[in-house]
Amino acid sequence: MQTHQIIHQKLVQAVKSLRKNEAEILDLIAQADQTKDFLMLVQYPSLFSYCVKEIGLTEAETCNFLALYKKSKEIPALTEAIQSGEVSVSKLRHICPVITAENQNHWIEKAKTETNKNLIDEVAKTSPYTKRKTVLKPAGEGMKRLALDITPELMEHLLRLQEVLKASDLAQVIEVAVLETLERKDPVKKADRAEERAKKKEASKKVEVETGAESVRKPKQEDSKDSSVAKQTRKALPKHLVHAINRRDRGQCCYYGVRNSRCDSKYRVEIHHIEPVSRGGKDEYENLVTLCHDHHKLIHETFFG
Repeated sequence: MQTHQIIHQKLVQAVKSLRKNEAEILDLIAQADQTKDFLMLVQYPSLFSYCVKEIGLTEAETCNFLALYKKSKEIPALTEAIQSGEVSVSKLRHICPVITAENQNHWIEKAKTETNKNLIDEVAKTSPYTKRKTVLKPAGEGMKRLALDITPELMEHLLRLQEVLKASDLAQVIEVAVLETLERKDPVKKADRAEERAKKKEASKKVEVETGAESVRKPKQEDSKDSSVAKQTRKALPKHLVHAINRRDRGQCCYYGVRNSRCDSKYRVEIHHIEPVSRGGKDEYENLVTLCHDHHKLIHETFFG
């Protein structure tokens, strides 16, 4: 058996053990709450302080366990779900505000199948929206922290712009969008550009009068020759071919992992030659595929040394 398969199987078993331990912790918390005088005997005012200070759970973990235990009194299926080992306490905690006896099967199934991010989004769609004021706070070292509510559509556009710009975070995306919009829309900047164009035009006319139009045009022709030579030194894929690859792959990495599931990354994607150019591979549609930077690097290191 190969090394990656061994590691994979060990991780699967470790996660199963983790789920089993979570179920046991939840059951013991329930026993502690139902045991007469338990908190008095262990000398703690509440289960929360006992879990944090005595048994070493973090505050976030304790909130998850206690919220799930409280809700499981009303919805016993939550206890069965954690005991099955198919879903984590943190995921079940997310659905506690919206789960009822009528919709319990629907939400428990979502907790088992959805990613944490998607589950939070689904719960948010069901929960009533309370508009909050935009908050701007100091974040240290002269930075500011901005908190505001945005629509899912705007979030999708921001993430797509992050992929297009290959930006490291959303702050960089917002900065680029703001600066470019101001550059195009700000009336002061428009006036500055108009003034700059007028100065260049006036200077160009002055040079033409002094030296003649022919001598002015000649350097431009030489520059165009130099630029064409520079372009020839670096062979790029034809634009129509790049567009065709992007349309086919939708700008998403096409690497398939051990479970035959496609990588969902659209960040820092690159076009890869399946058969390398150094081995006779051509710039052809069938020989090109989209890969994210990490998988592109992995393939070259693994197969081409």
